Amino acid sequence: MSTYQIPSVNNLKPQLADLGFFADIQFDASDAAPIYIGLNVTKGASDGATDWKVYKFTYSGSDVTRIQLAYGTWTDRATLF
Repeated sequence: MSTYQIPSVNNLKPQLADLGFFADIQFDASDAAPIYIGLNVTKGASDGATDWKVYKFTYSGSDVTRIQLAYGTWTDRATLF
């Protein structure tokens, strides 16, 4: 099984998680392309939970030119980058 180490959030002990399993996935789309995608291993995680894995996509036209990664709340996703 492929695993990765979740960073310590709020002084909680890091946990191992299966790379292929996220209980919650959220999209913040603009037009036809997502700008933000959020992944959380906790089923029913609130938008304010601090352990969201958030990807930000930058585009040139319809082409993705950059993907950034940060950890934090889904609510504050735009301020993570």
